[in-house]
Amino acid sequence: MTGHRDAQRDVQLKDEDFPSPESTDPGSHDHWLDEVTEPSNPVFNPATQFALSTFSGPVRLLRRIWNFMTTTPGRMFAITVALSVALAAAGVSMSNSSAERQDDLDRLLTITEPTANAAHNLYTSLSLADTVASTGFVQGGVESSQSRQKYNEAIDRAAVAATQAVQGAGTADHEIRQLVQFIQRELPVYTGMVENARANHRMSNAVSAAYMSNASAIMREEILPAASRLYSITSSRVADEQRSLTSPQWVPLSGLFAAVFFLLLAQWWLWRVTRRRLNRGFVTATSLMTLAIFWVSIANIATWSAGSQAFEEASSPWSSLTTSRIAAQQARTTETLALVRRDSEDQSVSFVQVESSIREALDEFEATTPASTEPDDLTSTQLAINSAREALDAWSVSHEEFVSALRSGRYDDALHIATAANPDPGEEATAASAFNSLDNALTKLIADSRETMRAYILEGLAAMTFVASAVMMLTVLALFAVWLGIRPRLQEYL
Repeated sequence: MTGHRDAQRDVQLKDEDFPSPESTDPGSHDHWLDEVTEPSNPVFNPATQFALSTFSGPVRLLRRIWNFMTTTPGRMFAITVALSVALAAAGVSMSNSSAERQDDLDRLLTITEPTANAAHNLYTSLSLADTVASTGFVQGGVESSQSRQKYNEAIDRAAVAATQAVQGAGTADHEIRQLVQFIQRELPVYTGMVENARANHRMSNAVSAAYMSNASAIMREEILPAASRLYSITSSRVADEQRSLTSPQWVPLSGLFAAVFFLLLAQWWLWRVTRRRLNRGFVTATSLMTLAIFWVSIANIATWSAGSQAFEEASSPWSSLTTSRIAAQQARTTETLALVRRDSEDQSVSFVQVESSIREALDEFEATTPASTEPDDLTSTQLAINSAREALDAWSVSHEEFVSALRSGRYDDALHIATAANPDPGEEATAASAFNSLDNALTKLIADSRETMRAYILEGLAAMTFVASAVMMLTVLALFAVWLGIRPRLQEYL
């Protein structure tokens, strides 16, 4: 009995130790079995609650990503992503650089160089107009229709060239616009004075000589210096752009080399991890990027060779010939105006300087012109050089005769030497005929020199053609090759 009562007491104690749910707080029992949706001790700081609710998810995601990256498949994936970024950056950089260079070369060929040529035509046409006007003025009687037509054509070419020069200038080229505006403003003043000189000359008024001298002074002291400055600016711009556009693309090329280095480094690491020496995808990507480097290098060498060295050799004679032609035209104007003033002072000294500059320009041009393989088969350029030298020699001889006749008072002989453009058969060349032959030969050589320069620019443009698209295509193929190459290695861990 005693044992039975003890057992009943133990059962009662156990029931008291574990009270029924109805007699206790429902939150004080078995909560460890329930899902905890919020902290047991809620945090009442709103900033802390916002931080926990906002960053707990991203932090958990970053922890999972980091745990994945510490594994071998994670490292493979990370290296592949890094390689893809490096390849894409290098390829896009080189492609954009090549596309911009191609566009700049095209702009140089279609805008900058034609603008420089327009400035050249403006300069030479103005000088030629002054020479023709002076020569026609000293001729006896009414000026010939041929001389008047030649003068009008020179003025027309100058007006058109001025318009072309300002059209090719950008909005920031204030100096070019100011120079063209000055020339266009002063040119009607010059032509008006020339017409006054002709009108008074037909009426045998002595003031005609003053009008012509003043008109020539305006041309040579005001208009031609402005045209010379315009020509200098535009031609220098062509040379500067050509030099900058033909320099090697060192920065984009370094990106391609870096991409190939990273590919080799990744293959070495992959070999250490997988014990496989070669990965076909990575080897293909390396070959494609090496091909891109080779393609770009060849294009850069071609543009540098054709556009830098050869262009410098062609542009220097072009500038020298242009300067010499202008000097010859001004010497011819001075020669004819000496008849108006009946003055021969300093004629020989200035002419010797002009003659020396022309011979130097011809020698420089001939040195850069390839000679014909056949001794008896001369090219048109070589024939023009020989013709220019012969005309210069004839002009030198006739000029001495002109100065001698003018100093001795033989005005009719001096007038014949200075103005007879078509001497009789068997007669020695006059200053007029020799100058015309020299000017025609120099015009031919200048045109040939310009065509040579444009040919070099075209070679540089042709070398850069398709480089941008080719590099982009090779880069995309290299990216596919990298991912195709790493795919089997990642599948080994699945």
